[in-house]
Amino acid sequence: MKKQYLIIGGGHQGLAMAAHLSLSGEYVNLWNRSEANIAEIIKKKQIYCGGVLEGTAVLEHVSTKIGEVYEKTIFVTVPANAYRDIAKMLASYVDEDTVIILNPGRTFGAIDFMKHLRDAGCKYRPKIAETQTIVYTCRRDSKNSCRIYAFKKDVLIAAMKKSDMGEIMERIPECMRPYFKEADNMAVTSLGNVGMILHCAPVLMNIGWIENETVDFKYYYEGISKTIADYIEEVDKERQMLAEELGVFVESTADWMRRTYQIEGNTLYECIRNNDYYKEIDAPATIHHRYLLEDVPCGLVPLESLGKFLGEATPYTTLIINLACAVIKTDFRRMGRHITKEALEALIEDIRSEKNCHERYT
Repeated sequence: MKKQYLIIGGGHQGLAMAAHLSLSGEYVNLWNRSEANIAEIIKKKQIYCGGVLEGTAVLEHVSTKIGEVYEKTIFVTVPANAYRDIAKMLASYVDEDTVIILNPGRTFGAIDFMKHLRDAGCKYRPKIAETQTIVYTCRRDSKNSCRIYAFKKDVLIAAMKKSDMGEIMERIPECMRPYFKEADNMAVTSLGNVGMILHCAPVLMNIGWIENETVDFKYYYEGISKTIADYIEEVDKERQMLAEELGVFVESTADWMRRTYQIEGNTLYECIRNNDYYKEIDAPATIHHRYLLEDVPCGLVPLESLGKFLGEATPYTTLIINLACAVIKTDFRRMGRHITKEALEALIEDIRSEKNCHERYT
């Protein structure tokens, strides 16, 4: 029996996910804030998909009005810096039977989303999960078409409440379920956020090329030189160090790439060069892009904040935040995520409880 799903966001991932689910035989609703961006899809209720998955996907309902498309199983695919607005919009609709999956949560996304629901007056506790990254390597080709370059392997997923994971996995469509792997706890998915590693520093180190109107280049394959890759590996080590301080293990970005894309390489630079899927990804046309506007406040800022909470310096991360603030002329620390002491202490206690249970029964 077909199930009904709501996808929030009509960008790269939203269209790819909608196409994937529809072409796999599921009923799919799509919501997007801006009508202009989904006008063609509203008109025809179709998405043309190419790449590793080809076909014309037919959607059930497409709207900018949440009441016209709301369903109990929701995939949020918008940038993480839009979570406040999305939570406010959903607050009066969700209940205990609602499942919300943040794709991805970035750093501490599920905690952040629940806080915004509470602030908006939501009286219920929906089941919220966050993923480490998105399932698809994809791009939106036009306003009603997308291209999926690859499906990622073993994308980590975790819930705010571990006991919710059974139902959450059952609610995920069968066509998506094989690409997910349940993480031990939410710290693993949050600190497993590789987007902030791969996005922020390379954009800031390629400003001249990005702002050159006569030049187009491939973001990963041409924009991440060995020197840039060496630098972001230092940021990556700070991320891993903080995870270890919390008591959890997260793989390096190079290890993640080797596992996800089944490639080889001794260093992050070699992994990027050996990743054929990255050879097709264009660089942003502007530095005012989610690679900074999302990944700095919702990735690096809470990472640095965690370091301060744990008493650990993060000089490589801090330098990138400072540079982003100066270049974009925005106080990303003020507007970014700062997880409360109480939330972090609760997360640490969950991690310790998991370890105690593991030690008790193994």
